[in-house]
Amino acid sequence: MNTPAAAIHPSVASSITPLTRLDRVIGDLRRGDWVQVQSDNQVVLIASAENLARNTLRSLQDFSDESPKLLITGQRAKRLGFKGEAHQTVCILESQTPLSAQTITRLANPVDNTVLQDTDLEGLHIQPYTHDVPMATAVIAMLKQAGLLPAAVIAAADLTRTDPDMLAISVADIQSGLAQATTGLKVVAQAQVPLQDSEQTEIIALRPRDGRTEHLAIVVGKPDLSKPVLIRIHSECYTGDLLGSLRCDCGHQLRGAISLMAGSGGGIVLYLAQEGRGIGLINKLRAYALQDQGLDTVDANLDLGFEEDERDYQVAADMLNMLNIPQVRLLTNNPNKVEALKRFGIDVVERVAHVFAANRHNRGYLYTKGARSGHLFDLSLFEESQNEQE
Repeated sequence: MNTPAAAIHPSVASSITPLTRLDRVIGDLRRGDWVQVQSDNQVVLIASAENLARNTLRSLQDFSDESPKLLITGQRAKRLGFKGEAHQTVCILESQTPLSAQTITRLANPVDNTVLQDTDLEGLHIQPYTHDVPMATAVIAMLKQAGLLPAAVIAAADLTRTDPDMLAISVADIQSGLAQATTGLKVVAQAQVPLQDSEQTEIIALRPRDGRTEHLAIVVGKPDLSKPVLIRIHSECYTGDLLGSLRCDCGHQLRGAISLMAGSGGGIVLYLAQEGRGIGLINKLRAYALQDQGLDTVDANLDLGFEEDERDYQVAADMLNMLNIPQVRLLTNNPNKVEALKRFGIDVVERVAHVFAANRHNRGYLYTKGARSGHLFDLSLFEESQNEQE
């Protein structure tokens, strides 16, 4: 797969920023198109495994002389039954015979409508992707940023047969674009929004540099900024916050935080656009489907190829810095949030517990958060469902 760096597609040399180029490539990946990814010593074609169609796979033959391989995370490799691969960040799956689009989809998506067959694994070989690890990890990170499953079809590009309309991006630009996307916020709107539990509330919208979904600072009452401010970091949950889903406790936590702040002098909810612990709404729904098959919330994320929690709390620290809040009382049961804010320079003077009663739909979910994810609450409150499942 070695290719001279001089052969890089001309579009890489253009004057657009890495962030803009990354956004354009992500758009093509989400639509199911091929893109070129280039490093110093190779140029490959990649496509999202979840979007792969037969005609897309056939078109690969126009620009590559090799059969496609499947790039997956170590977590996904382990869930497929390949032992000893979970410690690897990325792995490559290849077959003695060309992989079909259907087999690739089955391997990449555990909730695909067709069931993975034992024959799908016959003739498959898996190994760590050691040829160019930075390229492989950058591709996986780009797919996650796109809200897609972290699995890519990959093949070496034949640069004697290039497509001038195919978008190209370098590994350096992926890395730079991802770094730019997660830093830098701009206030784009703010207004008074009376809420049911707090009539004196201001909502401030902050847009990330990549132009994607805005994060919100929900300022309840008039918090005293000269003292540690009561803060809730709340990742958006469309199903729980808006629809009242009983599968989680997110809606109760959001409205409970606003009510508590309103009754205690004020506070701020940092409402982050990081749905489903950072995997996005579509992948969260996929995780729910896996939970319906018997997995818990942690194993469902791992089965999809993600980490247990993909959230980045740098944006929360950036929001607090923009609001001139150096010290906080953090309303959370999750010690990882406390440690993350401390790493980013925020002084967390107190953790304030934030526990709500379980229901029959979310008791197992809450038990898993305590037993496996380290959330700090009395597990006996939620053991009933766990005992029923066993």
